[in-house]
Amino acid sequence: MVVTLGSYVDAGHTQRQLDRLLLEQLPNRVLGRFDADQVLDYAGRRPQITFDRDHFSAYEAPEITLRLLTDHDGTDFLLLNGPEPALQWERMAASVRHVAEQLGVERTVLLQSMPAPAPHTRPVAVTRYASDPELVADEAPVLGTFQLSASFTGLLTLRLGEAGQRALGLVAHVPHYIADNDYPAAAAALMGALRDVAKLAVPVDGFDLAAGIVRAQIDNQVAASEELVEMVGALERGYDAFAEERHLRNVENSQLPSADEIGHQFEQFLADLGDGRPDEDGESAG
Repeated sequence: MVVTLGSYVDAGHTQRQLDRLLLEQLPNRVLGRFDADQVLDYAGRRPQITFDRDHFSAYEAPEITLRLLTDHDGTDFLLLNGPEPALQWERMAASVRHVAEQLGVERTVLLQSMPAPAPHTRPVAVTRYASDPELVADEAPVLGTFQLSASFTGLLTLRLGEAGQRALGLVAHVPHYIADNDYPAAAAALMGALRDVAKLAVPVDGFDLAAGIVRAQIDNQVAASEELVEMVGALERGYDAFAEERHLRNVENSQLPSADEIGHQFEQFLADLGDGRPDEDGESAG
């Protein structure tokens, strides 16, 4: 199951772009809708309504929807999308967990974005979190331990893990100075990460043209301001240093044997002792 529910902020309008491309390019149908009146705060995030000269003509009711999609290889998967629930988080998380159990979901992948001190001139970084640390064991942690304001997707990940279900979050880092605008490069990075972790044939190249246009527009705006040139240069240096440090940590982690490997080696060592194999001096051990 893929989750694109809203969170703190949809930096770069990433989740909206992902929803649009997936629903436009992949066959899909609605399986069900959650009761928005029970979980949304309309006054906190007001829906749109159309006023036509002297009357109201249309109301855009927000929806939290579960759809069945089929990828380019014919593989079915679920998409849960819509605004972030504002109320009854525990009941909503329990409902999602129940649906996942009933439909035999093997893994839930949550797609998100956040503003970050990253330059638009570098590849979009995608960090991961999971209900089980083993799901991200091959990646060095980016952050330490701290408390922050909760999101529904954070609670959902926690509750899925407590129920023994696998959940993996993918977070794209959007340059903070363009977080309020469409940033297709972040959507492309998340789509590629989704393809890699979920093995789904999703339209990973659907954002290439738009990403190129946006990149050119930002380049032109930056070039016209010496202050922006200096800011982007500083961000590039910070990004490169961070990427190098992260690479080194990943290399170090990859060189460490796993607990199973250590256990196997120890068992083999004990077996060798029991066999009475000769040591380096040609004498039996023991």
